Amino acid sequence: MSALPARSLGFTLIEILAVVAIIAVLSLILAGVAAPGEATLAEREARRLAALLELGLTEARTSGQAVAWSQEPAGYAFWHKAGDDEWVGFADSSIYRRRSFEGKTELRDVLLDGRGLRPGERLELLPYGLRGTLELTIAGGEARFVLRGGALGRIFLRRDADPRLYAG
Repeated sequence: MSALPARSLGFTLIEILAVVAIIAVLSLILAGVAAPGEATLAEREARRLAALLELGLTEARTSGQAVAWSQEPAGYAFWHKAGDDEWVGFADSSIYRRRSFEGKTELRDVLLDGRGLRPGERLELLPYGLRGTLELTIAGGEARFVLRGGALGRIFLRRDADPRLYAG
């Protein structure tokens, strides 16, 4: 009888590299499928902004001190008055910290009583509500979300079923 040659019981380097390569490819595919789309990101940002605006109105009402909101490049900021009656931004640790939008989400058509607010112009959230009717649009992908608020301090969010076309 001839003896069989001894075979190693481990894996070869080629086998290990092939398994690692397969896992890497599957991970990339899964990450691409699981990543939220632009419409999902826009909806998340619209819900967050609606909640923060309502919270700011509630805080102004309970404290008796106005809070302000402004559209900023690629995002928005909340403001409060300092001891010298000057508007200052909230700290980075605050829920009202300056925020930037994720992905290609953008803020469009910020209107107060039909008049466009310029970036940086502050909208005061007063103890008795807003000074007019607020309407702003958050867009991402092919989705648009409209936030509307009024003097009573409620912010309503709806998905725009009839998106307008924008150049750029």
